[in-house]
Amino acid sequence: MSQFLFVLSRGPEDPTRVVRCFQFAKIAVEKGHDVTVFLVDDAVYLANLGLSERIKAPTGDELLPYIKAVQAKGRIMVCKPCAHSRMLGEDDLPEGFVIETGLTLIDLAAESKTMSF
Repeated sequence: MSQFLFVLSRGPEDPTRVVRCFQFAKIAVEKGHDVTVFLVDDAVYLANLGLSERIKAPTGDELLPYIKAVQAKGRIMVCKPCAHSRMLGEDDLPEGFVIETGLTLIDLAAESKTMSF
């Protein structure tokens, strides 16, 4: 199987991109691929699942079921400086979310098919 990296920089202000990113990540994990979603910039706000459960695409697709599918079978990484500047720490993250740095992002990108949203 392949390794996929989804880099998401948009947050709650762009529900269409946010939902599509996690929808495609969900499809990839369900097909058995190794999947990582890396949240940067305002996407780190999505680590707040209470906020994420309110996000819907105009098509009606809800974000939270897609996040939960990726949590269960893939990895969700949160940019360390992005989280820090938004006052989020490890203790604020739900299960399955981890804080990583740009070094990890570049290493993953070197090994993965990468999509950016």
